[in-house]
Amino acid sequence: MNPKTCFAVLMAAALVRGAAGAEESMDAMWGEARAKKGAEASDRVALFRDGNYGMFMHWGLYSHLGGQWKDTTFYGIGEWIKRQMKIPDPEYMALASQFNPSEFDAREFARVAKSAGMRWIIITSKHHEGFAMFKSAHPFNIVDATPFARDPMKELAAACREAGLGFGFYYSHNQDWTAPGGSGGPEKNADGTPATFERYFREKCFPQVKELCTQYGPLNYIWFDTPGRIPKEYVMELAELVRKTQPGALLCSRIGHDLGDYASKGDMEVPPRNIDGLWETCDTTNDSWSYAWYDRNWKDAREILRRLVSTVARGGTYLLNVGPDGKGRIPAQAAKYLEKAGEWIRRHPQAVYAAGPSPWGRAMPWGDVTTQGDTLQLVVFDWPADGRLLLPGLQTEIAEARIAGGAPVKWAARGTWTEFQLPAAAPDRPASVVEVRLKGAPKADGTLGVHPNAAVTLPVEFAEVSGAEKKENRWMEKFGEWKHSTQAGKWTPAGKAVWTVDVCEAGDYRVDLVTKGEGRPVWRIATDGGSSLQNQQAASAIYHAQPYGLLTFAKPGRATVTVSLVEGADSTSLESIRFERAE
Repeated sequence: MNPKTCFAVLMAAALVRGAAGAEESMDAMWGEARAKKGAEASDRVALFRDGNYGMFMHWGLYSHLGGQWKDTTFYGIGEWIKRQMKIPDPEYMALASQFNPSEFDAREFARVAKSAGMRWIIITSKHHEGFAMFKSAHPFNIVDATPFARDPMKELAAACREAGLGFGFYYSHNQDWTAPGGSGGPEKNADGTPATFERYFREKCFPQVKELCTQYGPLNYIWFDTPGRIPKEYVMELAELVRKTQPGALLCSRIGHDLGDYASKGDMEVPPRNIDGLWETCDTTNDSWSYAWYDRNWKDAREILRRLVSTVARGGTYLLNVGPDGKGRIPAQAAKYLEKAGEWIRRHPQAVYAAGPSPWGRAMPWGDVTTQGDTLQLVVFDWPADGRLLLPGLQTEIAEARIAGGAPVKWAARGTWTEFQLPAAAPDRPASVVEVRLKGAPKADGTLGVHPNAAVTLPVEFAEVSGAEKKENRWMEKFGEWKHSTQAGKWTPAGKAVWTVDVCEAGDYRVDLVTKGEGRPVWRIATDGGSSLQNQQAASAIYHAQPYGLLTFAKPGRATVTVSLVEGADSTSLESIRFERAE
């Protein structure tokens, strides 16, 4: 039995035992499953590969400012306030004398993470500002420069071990805005001589990483960030140091020069399609990474779970950030929704831990799919009002289906689709799980489905594009708040984006295009069955859905949908097409 299947069996047994002592049962299952791996029990990637969910923490001197410098609020990610507000080094460094996170409780940090269902914590030991949140020989640190005068990293490392959580450090190894020679830092040393990165590396960066690797017990992660143009020889020295002193720790790809153990995707990015190999996405509970007084755009439990499940379903691991404030407290609403999401994970651990990716390679309009061996976990966020849950292109025969921990579910084939008959009301919130055991390994036709009872968005990512530029794009709508999408732009007269779809039911479907650009572009939308639309709509500076009319699919089954730009400026781009059955 492979490790993930083993873990699934153990979790199912715990569900039968009931909800009492669920957290203790999950911890026991986790340890037992890893012990059953034999040689794999010492595999340093096991926690990352099977845990699938960790807590990120951005906490530093910037947390004391909370997004405000003097009388001005900085409406961007708070840990960049020194750089973006151009705060002079002497004034910024003097803030350390006021920084006193007197309400910091390492056990509370660990408790929230564990209650949220997370399996490890990675925390900023030094961010780009250069302030060390640990005891260091370099004097700009929380023990020597603040009235707090304690090492919170030592306390947190101990609390995580006590709670059975993994632990690791973030360290900004290239940028350092207050240390001469660091990227973005002073260009001259205190004695007026030219500052060099070599001296910064030898006197601050390397010694501090060595301190982290030798004074805090066993670590699971060293998470370097923003390597920029750091020369490879320095990155190799850091990697060698970590390998020698912390052989069980993983390095993320942001160390630079392809020396990481796993890939870290772009900030706040949940990829639209499956990705092979070990990778993570790092996200945050609101818009800023560090605490900002004005930022109350908290992800609720539904949004946290949707992004977590979709990351796991794409084959990845989800690292979700919180930003403790200047007093050392996790914001109450962030903790509230993390813990509500954790309650759901305790009811449905099989959908997250040791779960494999979806055989469809993408999300469904009603939710997403993870796997445990030969079992599909259909995680349904949008319960179908008509009781019909539809899956396109399932190619493995079904042995049984049931509501997780509940009653059996009937199913029937509808051409290339499978229809499950569900109860009228969703059995759980914010998502329900339907477990489908198959007679073999999960296999699915990857054709995109047009559902008759759910709105469907088909990104350009899944289209065949010709005569236009298909390009992955990332941008900020506030400083540091990253958005990601694949778009088709730079259209030629013959340009087109073509989706191959599997239509479950014939009929009229309302069509929106998600576009951005200038002026009033004209788009044409056509099927290979002869139905077409052409209309003009005012463009928007950001991606926006615009209605184009009703498109008819005369019969169910395979079809193509082609979108072309008839009139429009060079800046006009297409992000996705949306279908919703007309009633």
